[in-house]
Amino acid sequence: MFNRAILAVLAGAIMLAVAPLAQAVEIRHDLGTTEVPDAPKRIVVLEYSFVDSLAAVGVAPVGIADDDTRESIVPAYTAVIGDDWKSVGTRKSPSLEVIASLQPDLIIADTSRHEAIYGALSEIAPTIAFDSLTGTYQVALEAAKTIAHAVGKDAEMEARLAEHTTRMEGFKAAIGDVSAWSAQFIVDNGEGIFLHSPVSYNGSLLAWFGFNNNMPTPDGHTYEEAIVKTSLEQLSEINPQVILRGKYADPGLTDSWVGQPLYDNVEAVKTGNLVDVNAHEWSRLRGVIASEVSGANLVEIVKHLKK
Repeated sequence: MFNRAILAVLAGAIMLAVAPLAQAVEIRHDLGTTEVPDAPKRIVVLEYSFVDSLAAVGVAPVGIADDDTRESIVPAYTAVIGDDWKSVGTRKSPSLEVIASLQPDLIIADTSRHEAIYGALSEIAPTIAFDSLTGTYQVALEAAKTIAHAVGKDAEMEARLAEHTTRMEGFKAAIGDVSAWSAQFIVDNGEGIFLHSPVSYNGSLLAWFGFNNNMPTPDGHTYEEAIVKTSLEQLSEINPQVILRGKYADPGLTDSWVGQPLYDNVEAVKTGNLVDVNAHEWSRLRGVIASEVSGANLVEIVKHLKK
């Protein structure tokens, strides 16, 4: 009996020793392949879209790059994740020291923003990276699925994406046929305007709903190709029929253009189809939940467009 007891203890010890290895999940991502511990509990995210992905499956991160503004994590997210998380600084330059202090078991980073510090992040914890900054709507959904797999929530994400598809198709049906309209999302920060091109998240989302885009489609997906700084003359040449404007300054630069013939004769301005939207929600948030917020916005916006 004594020998049996020893064997049982040894067997249990061996099982405990090999369990972490057996349960590790291998995740392929934009910057390589990373072994992630099974169902990580202490997750740090360095982009808003990754907050979106976790909230979509009911997982709360311990750290968020919130640009040092807690209010940037919108109620649609905090309703799920709560507010018991620590800021790790800005998305562009997150604090490695603060991240390390949280003792994360998973970090989710942006491919382009954080490639230069990927090695340092990986020394702190297993790190996976996805193209949030310049990725399309479809890229955001694919990243959400991979993130769900990394945190052990495949079934939950499958169910949530089925719900998402139903909601988005409902919005599309309510919006109707908008193929006759060219729509353009722009950001006005008071000093410049930035057009989100067809290869951007918002450009691809508007295309998914059926809108056309008068901007030429770039060959690549760099930041400069996705988010294009534009002059009044260039906006006049693109001449969208609908403008969705996100203003980070009031008055914005476009307000100073009112009365100038080039601006007043832009089709969207001339017909009254320039619509102000929430700049933060439209230009910075991406993912399952964010796209549903945008879809609901578009349903109401299209009701008031002047044909």
